[in-house]
Amino acid sequence: MPNNIGSLIVKLLIGSFLVGWVLTWLEITPLELFEDLTGTIGAIYRWALSTVRWAAEYILLGAVIVLPIWGIVAFLNYLQAKTKRQKRAARKMDE
Repeated sequence: MPNNIGSLIVKLLIGSFLVGWVLTWLEITPLELFEDLTGTIGAIYRWALSTVRWAAEYILLGAVIVLPIWGIVAFLNYLQAKTKRQKRAARKMDE
């Protein structure tokens, strides 16, 4: 049992409110939820899958530009760090 029961109640109320708001946004009533639970889960799954598919197109399109630029920058940073390490090693050998 949690130490602060008041905090738990507030968290449960906020969570219930948010879930209720999402269900209302999806136009799901409590009666529909209990009458057709598997259908509701399927509808939520289809909605989530369509959202992921929609986002995936944009992610892949952006990745065509972002990943090569990231790769070039990472490679240049690697070369710069390698050069600094070599200069430090050379200085230590001269001392």
